[in-house]
Amino acid sequence: MQKYTVIGLGNFGSHIAKSLREYGSEVTGIDINKERLLEVREHLNHAITGDATDMSFLQTISLKNMDGVLVSVGRDMGALILILLALKELDLKKVIACAYSENHCRAIERLGVSDVIFPDRDTAIRVGKTLSMRNVLDYIPLTGDYVVMNIHPPKSFIGKNIRDLQIGARFQCQILGIKYLQGNAKWNAESPEWENMKIAPTADDIIPEHSVLLFLGKKSDLLRIQQLD
Repeated sequence: MQKYTVIGLGNFGSHIAKSLREYGSEVTGIDINKERLLEVREHLNHAITGDATDMSFLQTISLKNMDGVLVSVGRDMGALILILLALKELDLKKVIACAYSENHCRAIERLGVSDVIFPDRDTAIRVGKTLSMRNVLDYIPLTGDYVVMNIHPPKSFIGKNIRDLQIGARFQCQILGIKYLQGNAKWNAESPEWENMKIAPTADDIIPEHSVLLFLGKKSDLLRIQQLD
């Protein structure tokens, strides 16, 4: 089990903590605001109230045992810099910082932190790409022209098994998984996202109506699937 600490449990930090926990990581949350910690307590293994800009406070926590420490303190650049300087002195395995402006990015990079998340920019880019492509929910670029892409199955796919669809022969791509959505008999609202998904489906698996298909292939080939009815 991987161990992560999230410093700053605002909107983005709390969602990161929840996602890490759902995917099996042990999560420690740190925030100066006790009420904020209580709001997300169910998504944390450990909740610690304290000022992360204070080196003496950070030294009381076993951060060196963590696989990563993520800092998400909003637009307060002063607090962000002080925390990152303190973490740098602790010589941790991995530090990830959230930036909310180009100035944030430059400051973080000058401090030697290479793992930067820019939530506003990254979300805008992803949504822009998604909106511009029919039936696509999200995609991850890989090497060359290859991508991993989430696509709503065309009507002509529904009710057929993967063997009969001949995805590889017709489109030179591969179905990596089937994600079940609300309305599908296999969907469970109480389960995390990954439990509502079948990874590496077999040739006999039927494509259900309420689902999303996870594809691996060249973007140009997957665009052909998007255009199907």
